[in-house]
Amino acid sequence: MEKRALIAIVISLLILIIYQEWVARQYGTPPSPTQGEKEKEVEKVAATPAKSQPVLQEAKPMAHPRLQTIKEIRVETDHYVALFTNQGARLKSFTLKQYRTSVAEKSPPFEMISSTPGVSYPLGLQLPGPKPINDEAIIYSVQGGNLKLTGDSKGTLIFQGQSPTGVTLTKEFTFTGSTYPIHLDVSVGGANESLSPALLLSTDGSHKGLTQDAVFEGLLAVVDNKIKREHLDEIKKGKELSGPVAWAGFGYTYFLFALLPERESQQKLAIKEIGPAVVMEISGQSQPNAGEKNRYTLFIGPKELDTLKAMEKGLERSIDFGYFGFVSVPFLYVMHFSHRFTGSYGIDIILLTILIKLIMAPLTHKSFVSMKQMQKLQPQMERIKEKFKDDKEKMNKEIMELYRRNKVNPLGGCLPMLFQFPVFIGLYNALLTPIELRHAPFMWIKDLSRPDWESLPFTIAGWPPSFWPTAPSGIPVLTILMGASMFLQQWMTPTAGDPNQKKMMMLMPLMFTFMFVSFPAGLTVYWLVNNVLSIAQQYLINRMNR
Repeated sequence: MEKRALIAIVISLLILIIYQEWVARQYGTPPSPTQGEKEKEVEKVAATPAKSQPVLQEAKPMAHPRLQTIKEIRVETDHYVALFTNQGARLKSFTLKQYRTSVAEKSPPFEMISSTPGVSYPLGLQLPGPKPINDEAIIYSVQGGNLKLTGDSKGTLIFQGQSPTGVTLTKEFTFTGSTYPIHLDVSVGGANESLSPALLLSTDGSHKGLTQDAVFEGLLAVVDNKIKREHLDEIKKGKELSGPVAWAGFGYTYFLFALLPERESQQKLAIKEIGPAVVMEISGQSQPNAGEKNRYTLFIGPKELDTLKAMEKGLERSIDFGYFGFVSVPFLYVMHFSHRFTGSYGIDIILLTILIKLIMAPLTHKSFVSMKQMQKLQPQMERIKEKFKDDKEKMNKEIMELYRRNKVNPLGGCLPMLFQFPVFIGLYNALLTPIELRHAPFMWIKDLSRPDWESLPFTIAGWPPSFWPTAPSGIPVLTILMGASMFLQQWMTPTAGDPNQKKMMMLMPLMFTFMFVSFPAGLTVYWLVNNVLSIAQQYLINRMNR
């Protein structure tokens, strides 16, 4: 053995002996533990993390005469696997069984809550006072053990602990096998039964460990019947809200982690960033009656429209459909209906596109006919412009008279575009926001919620370049086909204006192709099929008007 290693061992032993002697003098010699207690102590030491991760500075451990066991309790239902720890009676891990982490078929289930350095586990309690007391270090006793629930079966876990000031804290969780919601009752007992503790939700603001399709959106809440969306930039400044709270929590691209108070009474919401953690506090603004429980429902799951609506608390408002939600939601339900028969969201998008095209066919037909008529009048319009080039008022009057004589509406070609804009935006949100298209395959496309080039990746040294980190690293076959179809459609569309205008319009397919490179493949499928149907319709109109 090297001399340095031997010296290090000797010094370590001396420090240990001196420390034990100091502890004995300070606190007295503890009673000799029984064999069972020794085993518990060994188990506790093995389970204790090397370094705790406090979020709030006021957190203090309880004074215990001997070491207590830290243990984990596992709860499995039809939808999730939850792992609780009795240190702080908190949720240590939450895995959704029906959703994968990535598009790979053998990818593990998606873990919404996991251990992150510097971030406390959620569902902590904080007692108010000059120095707020956080329960992170309190070792709770547990009534109940591991649970495996299916169907309508229910199970309960009750955690009970005591703060350093003698306040008894109780958290009671009730689970159901077939549903996502978890019922949570929080109560305070002892000398300060009138205390109203704040319930804490915490998450990782950076979300380095989550996937690209579960990006942190920020705080989502319905306060005083108004949806609040506070993004990370606002959270960094600190934010407080108050009023009747229907629900509040953290939003992700396709998932939601929310608390729903049983009563929509006056609540106080505070959210702030502490290191890598984002912490939300929710507490009642009025003091509860002695022994009264604060009742909540906990939702951790997908932003699936019917699942959220079933909560009857407005959770569906967490899905941001934008101003054209009145268009997006019906489109989504149409796809839900057709999916019962097709089993493929790619086919559902094609069927929806055909349906939209049939509904708008009369307007599109009228637009094409109007543009064809305008094209036939183009020589006469040019003569009028040449004749009255020095008198703009007279020129416009003669052109309008020309339109009237030939029963042509100059705005007829623009009408379908005005109707198609909200349809496009509504469908964009219907395909971009909900979770249905996440990891949905179609032909060679592995994920309809992601750009299609991700399904055909390739590797070339130096690509993508450093100045364009979001550049595609695959072949966007679907987007190229969409651009080509749009070019053909534009070439077939009659143009009544200046020839230079037609040249400018021919640049639109190129612009759209660059735009769609980053769009979800599902939206590209819609636009491609829409172009093909428009080309067919234009071809028929051209044959009819020869």
